[in-house]
Amino acid sequence: MNCKFIFSFLTFVLTTSFLHAQDFKITLNAPENVSVNEQFRVEVSVNAQNVNIPIPDLKDFRVFGRSQSNSMSIINGDMTVRNSAIFTIMATKEGTFKIPAVQTEYKGKTYTSNSLTITESGGVANNNPQEGDEYIQDQDNPQGGIQTPTQATSDLFVDISTNKKEVYLGEQIIVTASVYSRYNIVGVEDVKTPSFKGFWVQDIYNPKNISFEHKYISGKEFLYTLWQQKALFAQKTGTLEIDPYDISFITGDAFGFRRVKMSAKSKTMKINVKPLPVNGKPDDFGGAVGNFTVSISSDKTELNLDEPMTVKVTIQGSGNFKLFETPKVDFPSAFEKFEPKSQENLSATSNGITGTKTFSYMVIARQNGEFTIPAVKFSFFDPSSKSYKTVSTKELNITINGQRDSLSSPVVSGVMKSEVENLGTDIRYIKTNFSLKNSNKKFFNSFEFYLIAVLMVVIFASVVLFRFQQIKNNADIAGVKNRRAGKTSRKRLKKAEEFLKQNQKDSFYVEILSALWGYLSDKLSIPISELSRDNVSENFEKHNLDSDTLKQIIDVLDTCEYEHYAPESLSKKPMEEVYQMAAAAIENLELKFKA
Repeated sequence: MNCKFIFSFLTFVLTTSFLHAQDFKITLNAPENVSVNEQFRVEVSVNAQNVNIPIPDLKDFRVFGRSQSNSMSIINGDMTVRNSAIFTIMATKEGTFKIPAVQTEYKGKTYTSNSLTITESGGVANNNPQEGDEYIQDQDNPQGGIQTPTQATSDLFVDISTNKKEVYLGEQIIVTASVYSRYNIVGVEDVKTPSFKGFWVQDIYNPKNISFEHKYISGKEFLYTLWQQKALFAQKTGTLEIDPYDISFITGDAFGFRRVKMSAKSKTMKINVKPLPVNGKPDDFGGAVGNFTVSISSDKTELNLDEPMTVKVTIQGSGNFKLFETPKVDFPSAFEKFEPKSQENLSATSNGITGTKTFSYMVIARQNGEFTIPAVKFSFFDPSSKSYKTVSTKELNITINGQRDSLSSPVVSGVMKSEVENLGTDIRYIKTNFSLKNSNKKFFNSFEFYLIAVLMVVIFASVVLFRFQQIKNNADIAGVKNRRAGKTSRKRLKKAEEFLKQNQKDSFYVEILSALWGYLSDKLSIPISELSRDNVSENFEKHNLDSDTLKQIIDVLDTCEYEHYAPESLSKKPMEEVYQMAAAAIENLELKFKA
């Protein structure tokens, strides 16, 4: 601790003595000859610390920025301190200009610097790029289409370039916009971006904040930034134009000096778009342009009746992922298929749009047995070979197990158990010892005859009345169910709402589907076991219900069944939204039946 204190004390004494030994000076430095519109630096420096550095009179110049510099060195025991304020300026006209001396105070004394005389010569530069500028490929990114102009006839310009000038319909083009400036840009005021009419556009690079780096063009130093980079896909043939970028910049500095608004505009680009060839086009071509592969997979190869399965078809490669059609999968009739959902995993780089697009098909097994999903074919146009190509997947073999229960299987009639009797009690031995008696009593017109006749009439009438009552009761039950269908469905929806709050997905969807099918069963007087989308449609026509109402209820049923069986990764609608859809469908249908 003592050593550190001694060392610090000696350093302070030595520094103080050196500073006292050094004579104070204030100096102005700048080049004597510069060109018009050329930026240069004026430096105000002092050889001491904690000194106020004055601002020189720069009224004849445009000021772009100010920076500070501090340094200290010890050589052969001599300490040198240098504090500087550096001003970046520019003259806008020819002539000889004088920068007067500046003054500052140091330890109670006033010190005066030297003055400067600067001669400006040369022509005024244009701030717009010239047609016919030549370009070289950027060595830092030889594949990305970013190019640096070999010539610059302005000190502020926006350059636009493309990696191709001639493409096929749907082929991707990389367009790059860059800004070059010899001025200090402190802000952007107005930006007019091209409309890219005739193209489908996807951003590759579009920063919220811009930063500059240094680049040299024809020996001159420029501040450079990559402004934007986009992937374009032509949507029509012919000559398409890319409008200019038109940007207004604010030049100056952040220290309160004069700011100037300057505009820069790029040139118009023309792209020749050729139609895709007709010869060799496959029948299943769906508009894909690029280079792709295709694969297929399923989450299971063996399942039970009424069990869901997910089949995924993945397209991988580079090209117009957003524009081609969904590949066709020929599922066997044993599967009930739902509309596929697509998921993209794409990368937008300076080489274009690459990655994967996966189509997920959710199906439900409706018939047992061994089935094969045929290979899926995918056709595309490859611009590099100027030809159509077709790739295909492997086949998928699927096994469906199980039998339907008695509620859904056909009922086969047979001998009822109550109809079977014990044969041992049916056979009686024939008596051989018996005697016959002659009876004069007649049964016809006897009391017993009339008694039996009356009893038969009473029994027959009772049976008829009972049957009529039974038919009447059955009719009343259907009517009661019809009248109470809305109330019953609301009770089921209330129960589903409880499962919704508890986030019990399976129980929720079972209750929602029960509410929907139960309501249709009660309203249409069709047993649930016999309900299907077809007979629901037929009965809607009998009740004069419009097609929009039918579509609404079928859409809700499809959504509920899909969300019930779909895995979490493919689920698209939250349970709350499904609940609202079901409730609205039942309420709307209830109003239609009452109308």
